[in-house]
Amino acid sequence: MQNLLHNLNPEQLAAVTLPPQPALILAGAGSGKTRVLTTRIAWLVQTGQISPAGVLAVTFTNKAAKEMLARLSAMLPINTRGMWIGTFHGLCNRLLRAHYRDAALPQTFQILDSQDQLSAIKRLLKRLNIDDEKYPPKHLMYFINSAKDQGLRASAVEASDDYQRKFVELYEAYDDQCQREGVVDFAELLLRCYELLSRNQPLREHYQARFKHILVDEFQDTNDLQYKWLKLLAREQGAVFAVGDDDQSIYAFRGANVGNMSAFERESMLAMASKFVFLRHQVICRKPSG
Repeated sequence: MQNLLHNLNPEQLAAVTLPPQPALILAGAGSGKTRVLTTRIAWLVQTGQISPAGVLAVTFTNKAAKEMLARLSAMLPINTRGMWIGTFHGLCNRLLRAHYRDAALPQTFQILDSQDQLSAIKRLLKRLNIDDEKYPPKHLMYFINSAKDQGLRASAVEASDDYQRKFVELYEAYDDQCQREGVVDFAELLLRCYELLSRNQPLREHYQARFKHILVDEFQDTNDLQYKWLKLLAREQGAVFAVGDDDQSIYAFRGANVGNMSAFERESMLAMASKFVFLRHQVICRKPSG
């Protein structure tokens, strides 16, 4: 146990060894965020508080996820291959692959990258004889992805004028085309996963019971739908351990909402803030000055 924790400074040690409760850890650049998250997982497993299969850890890049898995392998004699550590999109893809029928997807559904998505939109506009100068494909792509990042299907998007109403109409047509072709874009992975868990109570309760500890890196970069997805999985007993830096959000252009950090504190993910002690000011893993 001592070997696992001996390289941590006092603030990092306090964060790693927190009891199972929602916690927001402010951690600036270069402060050892990955070390804190990884050591937290190893400590929970080593002390018998959780099995490797009961951890859900979310990162924003595949590189960060691979680094966490590599560090865990070095810390503990466990097989990390089956652990649920990855990006939002990667984890949602994994869940949808396992429950493709419930998600109304073909077993071999394909994922569209940004270029594939743009090509699909161009095909749609051509098939519908839509003027792509009046309705530029890239603008439509941004419109669709922005709506999905907010958790909105076309039917839920409010249009203020005829031009926007046409975008909403094309969004719905695009979704229909993707469904027929058995493909999903990146934003769809998260939205489809969220919708699946929202409407399928047995499945939702299965994953809520499984993931007793949810750890989130770069929390300031979460968008509205990612935050709702976390809340859905956390439920009342969920111990969400979020690490973020409210001075920096590198994904703001992708719909990241730094306000999720204050919302997390306000709601305690579960509107139970009075029952928990948040550590926003008590535990701060910031880069040492000088």
